[in-house]
Amino acid sequence: MNYITQIKGFWLQHEMHALNSTDTALYFYLLEVCNSTNWVNPFKRNNAKVMADLHLSRATFFRSRSKLKKAGILNFRSINGTPNVTYKLTDLEHAYRDRNQPVTTNNYAGTEPGSDPGFVTDNDPLNKNNKPKPKQVVAISCDQAFAFYVETKNNRMLKDRFGLDNTGMLTLFKTFYDSKIDLGDLNNKTIEEIARNFYYWLPKYLAAGQKEKSCAKKESSGRSAKEQPLRGVAVAMKFADVKMREAV
Repeated sequence: MNYITQIKGFWLQHEMHALNSTDTALYFYLLEVCNSTNWVNPFKRNNAKVMADLHLSRATFFRSRSKLKKAGILNFRSINGTPNVTYKLTDLEHAYRDRNQPVTTNNYAGTEPGSDPGFVTDNDPLNKNNKPKPKQVVAISCDQAFAFYVETKNNRMLKDRFGLDNTGMLTLFKTFYDSKIDLGDLNNKTIEEIARNFYYWLPKYLAAGQKEKSCAKKESSGRSAKEQPLRGVAVAMKFADVKMREAV
């Protein structure tokens, strides 16, 4: 693998899959970890270490990692849900040299809670049991669920409480829906259950966001000018401005 080719190949995939700044920071962080091991690939990294270095919540970390996997940029595997996860970065040289060809990769399905679903292939060298995982069954689309929710009394209560209009509420509802899809929490849920879950989720999400902003502000004001960031974070921040977000 070539560092420069990996970077150029990533930006091609970035445009194709509409990756955000958090996804970008996570990829370049893992790329630097791989580089620091002299390109030993696959390599291991602890979940808590990654989240602490990039200041990511558990749900945000799992969601971004799932997006990178679905884009075919990397794969990961956890044995019995342990936090020491094995990552394998896809060699993006082919994607860079032939921009018309999609990136393909072996499917290492994550097994810890919050990992994205999928089927593990028989030739997966990190899967000892070769047991497929069932796909999610989501019967209600985001648009259907939101159309139902805006007609409920709960919607009016939350709009008054937080000063939101329907546009702002829709943005938050999509964040909720996407995060729950990534975590597998909407499997076989009824439209009433989805609306009720959002009602309880929203206050916690907004409160967590304010708390993270407050902590980040305190940390920034208390950091000395001479203090140097960790190596992985420095590389990640060079390519993306990570926004602190919370989703549960």
